[in-house]
Amino acid sequence: MNQWLLPENAEDIFPKKAAVIESKKRLLIDLYLKNGYQLIFPSMLEFSDSLNAYGRDLDLETYKVVDQMTGKMMGVSSDLTTQAFRIDSQMAEKGINKLCYAGSVLRANSTNKKPRELLQVGAEYFGDPSIDADLEIQKLMIQSLKVLDIKDIVLDINHLDIYNSLKSELDLSPSEALSLGNAMMLKDKIEIEKILSKKHNSDITKKLISLTDLYGDESILKNLNKLLPDQAVANDVIKSLTSICENLKKMNVEISFDFSDIRGYQYHTGIVYSAYAQKFNTAVAQGGRYDNMNKFSDDMRPATGFSIDLRFIINNLLT
Repeated sequence: MNQWLLPENAEDIFPKKAAVIESKKRLLIDLYLKNGYQLIFPSMLEFSDSLNAYGRDLDLETYKVVDQMTGKMMGVSSDLTTQAFRIDSQMAEKGINKLCYAGSVLRANSTNKKPRELLQVGAEYFGDPSIDADLEIQKLMIQSLKVLDIKDIVLDINHLDIYNSLKSELDLSPSEALSLGNAMMLKDKIEIEKILSKKHNSDITKKLISLTDLYGDESILKNLNKLLPDQAVANDVIKSLTSICENLKKMNVEISFDFSDIRGYQYHTGIVYSAYAQKFNTAVAQGGRYDNMNKFSDDMRPATGFSIDLRFIINNLLT
């Protein structure tokens, strides 16, 4: 065995590319600082107990190691968003907090030959539940991509209240909810119908299946009033998404909606989105709202943010 052989999906960054990554990282951090975000450096290690609060999918992404000092299981950082949330919860200021970061994270379940190590750069806005906070974060994400010379940006948006309000009409077990979520992401109508066949609620089943075809520009928003059982939820969702369209189109980005695209970590709530661009085979940035991530507290802490894998972007731009 070659002593210099790296594990599969691991890579060294050589000087030329490293210089580009570092210069772009500095530009992004300067952008966030200029907009009032405070820089943090989250720990690379945390106890596995705290990871359980963030959902099964994040837990599966995390490398586990045993702490030789305490014997407790620890996780190596796989997502700086959750760590930013923990840091916010420990800060003395409990009003508006705006934090930013740039650091390496490791993913245990790397697929499609994606690197195990990401350079996650992003910003998080805590303490404001309004659409204004979502818009500020979305605009900052778009500015970040433009700093990285990414053009022809398409922002694909979903509002999880749509899926969740329909799902809440059904009595689903945790395993059924997980299976349904996977089927929705795959737009597998046959599997959705199979999962819900025992629930004897044909109306909700048909509406959930119809979500798989509900994608396009803002013209599809008018369909939500007929789809959702709770008109108050429908009106709030339409109002929020219409406001996003009106504001972000001024930044010369294309807006689309896909209401069955519920991917993302289980801590997400409300508006979620992914940014796409030409020459990239997957999202270049992702973000969304994650109010009340702390399952051990009754006090809701509004939060929204986004992150970018800078290594992935530079790797593609320099190819």
